[in-house]
Amino acid sequence: MVGILVGMLFVGRVDIPESLIQISKKYEVQVDVIAEPYSWRGRGYTVETSAPTSADLAKYAKIFASEWNRYPVSVIRAAKVKRIVIATGISLNKQVRAAVPSFDSNTMYYDTTLGSYNEAYQRLVVHHEFFHMMDQVQGLVRKDPEWAALNPPDFHYGNGGDKMRNLGAGVLTDKLPGVLTPYAMSAIEEDKAELYGHLLVDREYVAGRVKADAVIAAKVGLLKARMQKWDAEFSDEFWNSMAWGT
Repeated sequence: MVGILVGMLFVGRVDIPESLIQISKKYEVQVDVIAEPYSWRGRGYTVETSAPTSADLAKYAKIFASEWNRYPVSVIRAAKVKRIVIATGISLNKQVRAAVPSFDSNTMYYDTTLGSYNEAYQRLVVHHEFFHMMDQVQGLVRKDPEWAALNPPDFHYGNGGDKMRNLGAGVLTDKLPGVLTPYAMSAIEEDKAELYGHLLVDREYVAGRVKADAVIAAKVGLLKARMQKWDAEFSDEFWNSMAWGT
């Protein structure tokens, strides 16, 4: 049973926060809140979810809405997001996840409780995972020679984000030249998503790294130029807005 917020409202046991209803209307996307265990099989993967408690849902909705509403409507449309699913206990092929971008269903899954002790982490996840969707639409998720060329010749990514689930993988550090976190080294798509997410929620930190690390500076330049070419809303005004990174 799923609560659907487009055209009709069917919530089962879950009270839908007004902020999520408004997101559905503003962006013309389907916003579902899982009311009982639910699974969806994609192309070679399965997403499984459970229902969040009303308290967890209410808390997360405030965080999610404040971050999602920062995007112009055109960006969400360009990313082809048609559905947002809010749940708890999200897993991808049985591996616990804070969020899942489902490319073949144009759906973003977000978990209300994973990492809920750290609001900054939950805010980062909103943008990190959404970036994967934008990267996919641009055809650059895993094969991106232009980005790879910015790294030193002896730099090598790992075997994917699903292989790096250790504690501390997402911690910001200046001990790794060219990347922001250990997780960014797991794959080229994670390097891009980590940089993008932290540009939005840790702007001052990234600015400091840009001054000290030429590779990160080059990556920020490429990312911003690429995003603005993809959608004009990613302008200097967008990146410099005081609403971001607060």
